[in-house]
Amino acid sequence: MTDSAATLKPTGAGDYQLSGCLDFISVPRLLRQGHDWLGNGSRVQLDLSGVTRCNSAALGLLLEWRRQAAARKTGLLLRNIPPPLLEIARVSELESFLGD
Repeated sequence: MTDSAATLKPTGAGDYQLSGCLDFISVPRLLRQGHDWLGNGSRVQLDLSGVTRCNSAALGLLLEWRRQAAARKTGLLLRNIPPPLLEIARVSELESFLGD
């Protein structure tokens, strides 16, 4: 996996693992993937414990996935959000949008 590679893999019914580097290179591809998996049920759980690096593009990705999920009436639960991403959300005054 290159430094900018990121993957989104299913780990169970409605459960997914996001891993790798979430940046301006990887996020556009992941955003397109979200269109395919966000409407698969009434609840989706996304584990971010495998995220190795991130920047503000990662926050934009999660906020957009949250918006898409709400539009499809799908619950999106984010687990194991990396501290650097929480800090970006905090200074942007958007941390409440990452929680339930």
